Amino acid sequence: MDPMKNSFSAENARRIAVQLQRAYPEFPIAAFCDDLENALEPLELKQRMHLLADRIEANLPSHPPRLFTLLVATLAKDETDSESLRGFAVWPLTEIVARRGLDFFDEAMSALRAMTRCFTAEFAIRPFLRHQPQRTLQQLKTWCHDPDENVRRLVSEGSRPLLPWGERLPQIMANPSLTLPLLELLHRDESAFVRLSVSNHLNDFSKVHPELVIDTLVKWRSAKPTDAHFDKLARHACRTLIKQGHPQALAYQGFGAAESLEIETPPVITPTVKLGGHLEYRLTIRNTSRQPLRVLFDYAIWHRKANGSLTAKVFKGRVKELAAGESWNIQGRHPLKPITTRVYYSGVHGFEPRLNGKTFPMHDFILEI
Repeated sequence: MDPMKNSFSAENARRIAVQLQRAYPEFPIAAFCDDLENALEPLELKQRMHLLADRIEANLPSHPPRLFTLLVATLAKDETDSESLRGFAVWPLTEIVARRGLDFFDEAMSALRAMTRCFTAEFAIRPFLRHQPQRTLQQLKTWCHDPDENVRRLVSEGSRPLLPWGERLPQIMANPSLTLPLLELLHRDESAFVRLSVSNHLNDFSKVHPELVIDTLVKWRSAKPTDAHFDKLARHACRTLIKQGHPQALAYQGFGAAESLEIETPPVITPTVKLGGHLEYRLTIRNTSRQPLRVLFDYAIWHRKANGSLTAKVFKGRVKELAAGESWNIQGRHPLKPITTRVYYSGVHGFEPRLNGKTFPMHDFILEI
């Protein structure tokens, strides 16, 4: 499979140029494509996007309202339009609006609304939130009622304080009341696409304001307890807190006190694992209380670092309802295979069970490279 950066190959860039020339006959395709393949070759995805945005911007009229009109004219009109631009090809266009639109707010917002329907303007809206926060938030509030789900999603995704690949918005993280009214309008949206974005936004907040997130979910659930979609949103919004074993989040999701749980038999794990193989584990958990208990089993793998220290990565396990005194036998396999985001080192690693947020003693195993 081609790396994602090849979305901005020289061939795909030329397709963008062809559509730009259709909108603006004076657009110089030859100059735009000059030595483009060599220029793109050493660059990664976002760098390639910026390079294309630079070249597009250099070859179109400089006045932003005119410029934005030409960019919008290249967009696909609907799903049957296979020649005009959609997907990653639109990203450089949104970047140009972000660069040039701060002094032309209304024209920029109109362009981003059109563009987000063909790709996403979640990155491009962020400079406006930094430089004109109140005006931009008011625009987002208006878009909460837009008939297009992609525009409504832009509201919550574009204003996320910790959007992956996007610049941070510390002012929103410090003051969640700036965007909570937007989430209030969107959390029961008919689109699962929009609701997922709302849950991601709340999950961002949970990293600094955990109690606020739990209180918000409690309020929303009590307002409409029969909402069939809400539990999924709440689980996703709490995922970081659940991984961290946050007591309120665990209680909100219905998990009982970990003090009533014990591991009857220590985990049996593969003593030595070769890189590319699997760590095998087996353990028995018992509910020692006189009440039924909902149990969440997670585990952490403590990976060895280059300096010999260990760092934990938590992996989601399983959920089971245990009757009073009931035991639960668990067995599983954890892959230890080369991945691009981790460097493995030989030596002692660790397997650590976690039950309803409580950590239990770690058990060593050897990883051989």
